[in-house]
Amino acid sequence: MQPGSLLSIVTPRKTARPGAFVLLIRWGLPALFVIFGLVMLVMAHFHLTGVQDNAAEANVFVTTKLSRDSMLSTIGVASIVVAMMVALLNWMLRLNADEADDRAQEDNAREHFRRTGRWPD
Repeated sequence: MQPGSLLSIVTPRKTARPGAFVLLIRWGLPALFVIFGLVMLVMAHFHLTGVQDNAAEANVFVTTKLSRDSMLSTIGVASIVVAMMVALLNWMLRLNADEADDRAQEDNAREHFRRTGRWPD
């Protein structure tokens, strides 16, 4: 089957299954961050009382003393946020790849129309 033939345009392509490395990055990395974040939150007993908002104070460079539990729970929440960012980035990259495939199919259909005067079904 030639790349520009009508059959190659109409026949749906079989998408390759992602490899183990891709699945590890796509699902394993965010899961690892979520597990780490939950462990940090459990170790801190979900305690955030030492964290204060310095923005209301006149001198924003004054440091506040953070407790160990507050620091652990802050790290846990940040880890879960990183997991969500990695998952969303993977999702957006897959959407972009799908759109690139759609554009390529549209270009092939337009080329077929230029050659034959008929739009492929």
